Amino acid sequence: MLKKLFAISLVSAILLPASAQELKKSVTWGNFCAHPAPLHVIGELQSVKSSLDAPSIWSIGVETMDRDYADFEQFRQYVGQTGAGYGRLQSGWAKTEQKKGKYDFKWLDAHVDGLIAEGIRPWMCLCYGNPLYSEHGHDLNAKLFPDGPTMDAWLRYVKETVKHFKGKVVMWEVWNEPDGRKNLDSYPLYANLFVRTAKIIREIDPDAKIAAFGSCSPDREYIRQALALIDEAGGIPYIDYITYHAYWPAPERVIPAVKKLREDVDKYSKSIGLIMGEAGCPGQLEYGHAMPNIEWDEYKQAKWDLRQACAHFGIGIPYSFFTMVDLNYGWMLQSFGLIRMNGNKEPVYLRPKFYAVQHVTSFFTPDKKPTDAVKVTTESPEILTSFGIEKDGKPVGCMLWLSGDAPTRSLERRMINLRIEGLQFKDPVYIDLLTGYIHKIDPAFRYHNREDGSTSFKDFPLWDSPVVIIEREAVSF
Repeated sequence: MLKKLFAISLVSAILLPASAQELKKSVTWGNFCAHPAPLHVIGELQSVKSSLDAPSIWSIGVETMDRDYADFEQFRQYVGQTGAGYGRLQSGWAKTEQKKGKYDFKWLDAHVDGLIAEGIRPWMCLCYGNPLYSEHGHDLNAKLFPDGPTMDAWLRYVKETVKHFKGKVVMWEVWNEPDGRKNLDSYPLYANLFVRTAKIIREIDPDAKIAAFGSCSPDREYIRQALALIDEAGGIPYIDYITYHAYWPAPERVIPAVKKLREDVDKYSKSIGLIMGEAGCPGQLEYGHAMPNIEWDEYKQAKWDLRQACAHFGIGIPYSFFTMVDLNYGWMLQSFGLIRMNGNKEPVYLRPKFYAVQHVTSFFTPDKKPTDAVKVTTESPEILTSFGIEKDGKPVGCMLWLSGDAPTRSLERRMINLRIEGLQFKDPVYIDLLTGYIHKIDPAFRYHNREDGSTSFKDFPLWDSPVVIIEREAVSF
């Protein structure tokens, strides 16, 4: 049965357009599928295709093409298969204006229009300098510039870009990681840059949303210092969202940091939303960029990304997965991609992370919300992270996972007794968000409803990756 199910799963997972069917099979994904939880499998989550008509809280990273680290046409056909509602682009001033006063958006048109054609709403990060005007840099950690000729040229570029893409780009993000290595104390420069840029955006495209920061981390003092200066300049009304990035080996560390950030932002405006604008895990040991010098692999990667995404769902924060494909920096081939790429920027195979993203976007639709009405307790010494789930305002289940350590490559589950308070189940199912398998939970052995309104589960299989217990009628498969 398992061999048959695994074969069906693998075949259905690679039913792609004809041009894509030469992809290799992921060995790691095959191992995940061949080691399901020890419960009877009754189906699989059905992936959904991205659609402009479907609300979503999920975004996919389509960054760095302003510096040609990836080739959009090589992976465009896969973007809509993620089920994400949004795609994050970077604008590329240096690539667009290569002669002073001449703006060529042809390269960026292909990306914006291509995403829309695949059912993805583009949002765009306006960031980095232009060597025509300064030595401030046109890459990650580019130095911010003060008022003067470079700022004037930047604002002209912003004006032309927003005019060109008005009605297509749904949100403009002002800069990427302004608190990077060269800019740790640059918050006065950023505050000035943001306010001047945001005024231009709002003037030209009043319907578009504006996001501030794209900060390296939600717990940076940088955000608080810059917010105070933006407030002094009257710029708070221009901020619809604050975006941050989160790259910590233990994904759950982000939860208290974001809650504290929410408290700090509320001092200025409770209408400003938070978005996790970029986060992901390498698929191998990296010596540069985020989370280096750790022996990551594709087992740990898929679990890490799931735990980060589910943690953000649990605290009500929209999330953007970094990134669609491995990025070729020349000196290294970065391994954060949903798709494994080769040195020629061509797809090799879909990583387990790709399927994990499909499962998240298909399951966590806008009719599902986190709720405090459902709580999970255990007498086990294992450390759990859990969040209640409601659908259409009614509690229907919870998600939970072992979170005492950073993700491991283990495929084993631990059998744990649980108590779920605030909910009694009629016909619950067990969903593994990594494999996508949906399992039956036997009422004669695995669970029973208690007189106090809670439900007890016996020998329940958990691992260091999120699973869901939910009423069968609340999920489509």
